[in-house]
Amino acid sequence: MKNFKPILIEWIDSKGITNQWEYLDEIDPMKPDKCLSVGFLLKKTREYVTIAQSIGETQVVGRTTIPCCSIKSIKKLPV
Repeated sequence: MKNFKPILIEWIDSKGITNQWEYLDEIDPMKPDKCLSVGFLLKKTREYVTIAQSIGETQVVGRTTIPCCSIKSIKKLPV
């Protein structure tokens, strides 16, 4: 477990909240959401970063993969 470092990722996510027809002249802009995720770094590639919410000796739970094109910053957190 010591090899997995806690990190904070600031990233941008897509947004979709409509489920019915809307008139074009009545809609407001739907901007992407700014997100913060904290977890243990499992894998980092040129394309994506995967973190886990919790980590044990042989298991993880709450995995999230974030595309690198959506990531604004990654900060290492103290253990």
